[in-house]
Amino acid sequence: WSRFDDQSEVSRLNRLRIGDMISVSLPLARLLARATRYFEQTEHYFSPFLLAQQQANGYRQSFPFTQAIAYEETAPPEIAPFIIEGCDVTRVGGGFIDLGGIGKGAAAMIAAQRLRKSWNRGLIEAGGDVIVWSDEEPWNITITHPETEQRVADVQLRQGAVATSNRVYRSWKTDGQTHHHLLDGRTGRPTKSPILQVTASAPQLYEAEVMTKLAFQMTETERQEKLFRWFPKGRLLILDTAGEWRSEQKGVSETWTG
Repeated sequence: WSRFDDQSEVSRLNRLRIGDMISVSLPLARLLARATRYFEQTEHYFSPFLLAQQQANGYRQSFPFTQAIAYEETAPPEIAPFIIEGCDVTRVGGGFIDLGGIGKGAAAMIAAQRLRKSWNRGLIEAGGDVIVWSDEEPWNITITHPETEQRVADVQLRQGAVATSNRVYRSWKTDGQTHHHLLDGRTGRPTKSPILQVTASAPQLYEAEVMTKLAFQMTETERQEKLFRWFPKGRLLILDTAGEWRSEQKGVSETWTG
C-alpha cells in the first residue's frame, strides 16, 4: 500500500488513466472504500487523495529527512477519483491516493482481528497508533510530549484504539521555513493551527486516525459541531503551541491539568 513503492497496489492505482480499471486485493479494496466514505462523510476535511499536494509540500521520500523543495500545486479533488465495486477499482477523475496513517491503521486492525481469535487480551502498537482489547484489566497507554518526550498522560482502555499526530516529528525545512505533513483536506495546503499535538481515542483505529487529522483543521466550536457529530464516541487530548492541554468529547471541552 506504500506510495513509495512503484510496484505497490496503490502506485498501480495512481497510474491509471480515467476510464481504466484494475482489480486489487480485498483488504485494499475495503480500505479504499472506507477511506472514500470518510472523505465524503467529513466534507473533505479528511482526504486520502492528497498525494500530489503532499509531494508539492516537499514530502516526496520516505521519512526521516530534514530538507526538501516545495512548489505550488493545484487544489485537491472535490469528488472521489475512484469507484470501487468489489475488488475492481475504476478511475473516474483526477487525484492520487496517499493512504498515510489510515493505511497503517488498517494493517494494525487486520493483525488485531487475527490475534483476537486466539487471545482474550492484547495490544498492538504501530508507529504510535495503538489497538487494545482485554477481558480483564485495562491497558495503560502512555502519551508523551512531542518535544520533550516526557510522559504527560495515561489513557486506560479495555477495548478501543488510540492515535496521535503532531507537527514535530514529520517536519522538514524548505527555504528556511518549517513544513509538516498535516494537510488541510479541502485546500491541500499544510494546516495553520495553534495545535501542536492531538491524541484521539475511539472504538476503532480508523476513527481515531481520522479524528486526529480533522482536529488540526477545526476550531474548538467546529470540533463540537462537526467532529463529535461524526464520531460521537471519540475523545481528544489536545496540546497547543502555548503549552495548554485540553480534553474534549461530545458536549465537553475543558482545560486538562493531568
